[in-house]
Amino acid sequence: FFFFLMIRRPPRSTQGVSSAASDVYKRQVSTQSTWDSMLGRILYRQGVRQCLTRAMAAKPQQMVKLKIDGKDVEVPQGTLLVEAAKKVGAFIPTMCYHPDLPTSGGVCRICLVESTQRPGAPIISCKTLAADGMDIITTGAKTREYRQSNAGMMFSTHPNTCITCPSSTKCQGQATAAKMNIGERNLGDVIPPHSTGVVDHSTPIYRDADRCINCDICVQTCKLQGIGALSFYNKEGHVVESMGNLNSSECIQCGQCINRCPTGALSEMPEIDKVLKAIKDPKKQVVFQMAPAIRASIAEEFGCKPGERLIKNELVTALKSLGPNVTVLDTDFTADLTIIEEGYELIERLYRNVTGKKMLGDDHMPIELPMFTSCCPGWILFVEKHYPDMVKHLSTTKSPQQMLSSLSKSYWAEKIKKCDPKDVINVSIMPCTAKKQEKDRPDQRMDNGTPCTDHVLTTRELAKMLKQLNLDPTKLPKTPFDKIMGESTGAAVIFGATGGVMEAALRTAYEVLTGRVVPFKDLNIEPVRGMEGIREAGIKLENVLPQYKAFEGVTVKIAVAHGTKNAGKVMEIVRQAKLAGKPAPWHFIEIMACPGGCIGGGGQPKPTNMEIRKERTKLLFKEDMDLPLRKSHDNPEVKDIYEKFLHEPLGHKSHHLLHRTYAPNQVRNMDGYAAYECVGLDDILKNYPKATESLLPIIVDETDKRGYISDPSLVKIAHHVGMPPSQVEAILSSYHYFPRKKTTDTHIYLCQCHNCRMKGQEKVIKTIKDKFGVSSLHGGVSKDNSFTVHTLNWLGWCVNDAPSMMIKRTGTNYIESLSGLLEKDIEERIRGLTSGKLQPAKTPEHKIQEILFANKSHSFMANKVNLTKIVKKAVKMKPKDVIREISEVNLVGRGGAGFKTGLKWQSALDAKEAEKYVVCNADEGLPSTYKDWCLLRDEVRQKEIFSGMGICAKTIGAKKCYMYLRYEYRNLVPSLEASIKEVQKNCPQLADLKYEIRLGGGPYVAGEENAQFESIQGFAPLPRKDRPSNVFPTVAGLFQKPTVINNVETFWAVPHILEQGRKKVISNGLPKLLSVTGDVEKPILIESSLQNYTLQNLLDTIKAKDIVAAEIGGCTEPIIFKEKFGTKFGFGQGVLNAVGSVVLFNSSRDVLDLYESKLHFMAEESCKQCVPCREGSIMFLEGFHKMMSGKKMNMQSILAAAESAGQTSICAHGKALQPLINEAYNYIQKHPVNHKQRDFLFPYILFCLLYTSPSPRDLSTSRMPSSA
Repeated sequence: FFFFLMIRRPPRSTQGVSSAASDVYKRQVSTQSTWDSMLGRILYRQGVRQCLTRAMAAKPQQMVKLKIDGKDVEVPQGTLLVEAAKKVGAFIPTMCYHPDLPTSGGVCRICLVESTQRPGAPIISCKTLAADGMDIITTGAKTREYRQSNAGMMFSTHPNTCITCPSSTKCQGQATAAKMNIGERNLGDVIPPHSTGVVDHSTPIYRDADRCINCDICVQTCKLQGIGALSFYNKEGHVVESMGNLNSSECIQCGQCINRCPTGALSEMPEIDKVLKAIKDPKKQVVFQMAPAIRASIAEEFGCKPGERLIKNELVTALKSLGPNVTVLDTDFTADLTIIEEGYELIERLYRNVTGKKMLGDDHMPIELPMFTSCCPGWILFVEKHYPDMVKHLSTTKSPQQMLSSLSKSYWAEKIKKCDPKDVINVSIMPCTAKKQEKDRPDQRMDNGTPCTDHVLTTRELAKMLKQLNLDPTKLPKTPFDKIMGESTGAAVIFGATGGVMEAALRTAYEVLTGRVVPFKDLNIEPVRGMEGIREAGIKLENVLPQYKAFEGVTVKIAVAHGTKNAGKVMEIVRQAKLAGKPAPWHFIEIMACPGGCIGGGGQPKPTNMEIRKERTKLLFKEDMDLPLRKSHDNPEVKDIYEKFLHEPLGHKSHHLLHRTYAPNQVRNMDGYAAYECVGLDDILKNYPKATESLLPIIVDETDKRGYISDPSLVKIAHHVGMPPSQVEAILSSYHYFPRKKTTDTHIYLCQCHNCRMKGQEKVIKTIKDKFGVSSLHGGVSKDNSFTVHTLNWLGWCVNDAPSMMIKRTGTNYIESLSGLLEKDIEERIRGLTSGKLQPAKTPEHKIQEILFANKSHSFMANKVNLTKIVKKAVKMKPKDVIREISEVNLVGRGGAGFKTGLKWQSALDAKEAEKYVVCNADEGLPSTYKDWCLLRDEVRQKEIFSGMGICAKTIGAKKCYMYLRYEYRNLVPSLEASIKEVQKNCPQLADLKYEIRLGGGPYVAGEENAQFESIQGFAPLPRKDRPSNVFPTVAGLFQKPTVINNVETFWAVPHILEQGRKKVISNGLPKLLSVTGDVEKPILIESSLQNYTLQNLLDTIKAKDIVAAEIGGCTEPIIFKEKFGTKFGFGQGVLNAVGSVVLFNSSRDVLDLYESKLHFMAEESCKQCVPCREGSIMFLEGFHKMMSGKKMNMQSILAAAESAGQTSICAHGKALQPLINEAYNYIQKHPVNHKQRDFLFPYILFCLLYTSPSPRDLSTSRMPSSA
């Protein structure tokens, strides 16, 4: 005979399809008859040969050498420090990192280490690669303190229910907290534990929101599986949720999230008590069965190392000791039976497709090819929910669990035990949580209506039950399975590993068709083994038996995939082939939902990772080798049951007991929604490409049209951009202006900045509450349903005439403004607004005073650039010369960081990538900063900004420029777009550039550069926790390409610098804009060179009176007092932050009120991604309240937590908490609070700060320092 085997494997360093082969996968499949010549050539030559060529040509894996705790260690290049530390046995605690999840980590900030070169400076070990020469310390004093503080914050709200928790004694959080001794950082007196009672019991996967520490692991696990049922929602803190309950979501109940959850927030539906109750009933016959995978893992629950010991007959001993009415059968028996039924089904499908004739089975049995395996219930749910059009490709054979349960309630009960089938209680022990769902399916019931399987225990539950009964299977003797359905072969054993079902099927099918054993040494079909995500093989049949002559010369093609993300790739190939009217490239496909197959199932012992899966797999293959029978069709009991009971494969009785049907149930089926809720959306979608970066523009358009994002709209949008709906919903929760529920057509947004509050916004709030019956300022609806109220922290243009509000009406693509709310009757104006009698302004009146350079000829504000001339000049210059011009005048970022613009442009220029981007950060979200508004509203300055962006693009070699414009400035879009056209018309050198204005959605954090990139790309506006500290946007920015991102003012300055020339600018000073508000007659925009420019200079210039305190640089900066008024403005240490915001306070202001407002801003505007900022910002606000109310606090722990937040947070927002809380604490120490005066106000203040707005405390109460 001729045997042809073609196998393609991706490199072992990747999971899933190799990059070389993934491109091949996108190709459409030709006809089946040309497999060997076309698809075989493509897949083999481009896949295997490229991979082999690369492997042969590749140099040996590079290693890096470093020291960890004084010990030399050598690890492969690309190894994370947290993994390298394991080589020397160093303990680094982790709560959000898992070695299987490349995108996990960076949230809890407790995996801290430090370097001997920088003692005390924390390094995030789960995000930092090991490098040559590193000298790492894992036990530094400061490292320990930060770890303790961050863990203390993470567990501060965790409920004290460890005794009753399903993960008790097996909880990673419990163990980590004990090792780190976080009792020394007790913060439980600041915030009480969670006690919401929110649980989801809609599936066998139980979710307890109170026990969740929001570590992100379950979200990343679900993402790795390609499901996306869980996401991080920004709802008064980051919380893990699904869109609806899990049962109605994309969840396939694989349980991988449980297996990786470090606490008891996720667990399986408990069934131990039900099983023990059944055993106690003498009328019941309790039949246990156990899957092969649990035997390779159960010993781990009793102290053995993974791969150390396989426990099988010892478990039989343990189970039979539970009672005289217990029988123990072997699931492996029906695994052999599955191979017979499934194998013959495959042969029948092939035969009918080749000949059009029937050999076995029902006339109406499905014959679609390829045929998919059907023993994995998570995979079945995946097909039913995500690919319902392809259920006919699923084999109709039941899983081994369900086969054995069906037979035990029929054949075994009636023929062997001679008892009433209703008295049989089937209990299966499985490595899988989805098996619990499988047993409850309506199509998995006996004729009398009882379920085939009554109870399912996971491996973890079995261990709990045995420990409860004081049974240790590692110390018990061996007992054989009960006779009848207790015999099995090695082919059944390997069902527990990925590729095992396929290998078992090939051993039998090849022999059935040819009469010969498969031509592999010792029957081990190595090509289908391994941990690669997708594996393929093809077997050409020659010299077949006479009855199968139709198969002569046919190449049977098979594929194996594990993990549903890989399954999805396979399904898309099959689907695309069908849509093209062509056959798929395979005949038979094995899919297991869990990585590694059943040995990595969601019900297996914790932890489970790649190395542990490999060790468990070795045990299964060893048992296979050790068994005398290794082919399913050689099992004598299988032969016997066919002879005595079933009669033939695919026969009538087999079909009745061993086969099943399916229930296609498309998740988020559009037929289940009201059509009117998304009418017109298609007209919006057709304007945008099917890509994630289309998400935000689509959301803006749909919200403009409908006023909210309905469920059907969200689902359609999610499908269009290629995201799971829960992920889109989670992204929306990070923005301010995209409601998910319909309330009213008019939405009012009240500004809560310092200026609006100081000008009397609390009176507006009181009127709205008292006169219109609004109970909440976060989405509260007026009694007459005429408007919905929200608060926000900064409108920007509100300084013109505070207090102000923004109005957004359904059906409009613009916003409206009401300013000077106290000048007229508030109630009358709001009623006029809602009735339509009052038409608010689209553009507020400009009342900002501008103070320019004394010498107008040097002023950027006073002079208009000849853009045609300057752009032409800049484009003709060599890039290095342009960069020299802006470098030598010391142009730095005008948005706050103060990074040197020339260095940034040079780095982007040096990048070798062909694709580069320029981004103008126009998301001016820092309260009290309005300098960019002043520039953006002026058409002349608009053109100067876009010209500066264009000059940058030409200098670094970019072809596309984005302006990320804050939502509150959206009315400027038409004039901005007109300015772009004008610039490209008058400056033809920029005509080939593509400009795009991208509207934001409100959150302050979107102004952070990486969060802004994420937002443009269509993801949540969050700082990138995965970005290494030494990788800047000029290397990997927007779309991971080299990107220059600068502030509006920075780009605006560029053409001015080039026109005046560096020498003149250096001589006269580089202008910088400062926004001044607060206790001044009118808002002021000052243009200054900042040369020896102090706050006192500014006060003298504007002739401010009675100013005793100031906020320089926004809400994230501490308040300064008179003794620091002589400090210079600038960027860096020891100067006043010249970002552009200056708020002045006179002696009537209450400093504690200001600190409350600032801490409230920090808590509300935190992106809530990392623990120090997410938990710390709320904790410090609460602690501040308690300090004000005179309650004793563990100040040492609070201050230590503040320091940790300052040192270990992802971005600058969290780092700002340290100086803020320190200054607030010091202020209270120096100026004791009159607690009696505040006690009666405290509950209301707390409510306002946490749920509505900063405290409307009487601002006339002065508590200024005596020096004032």
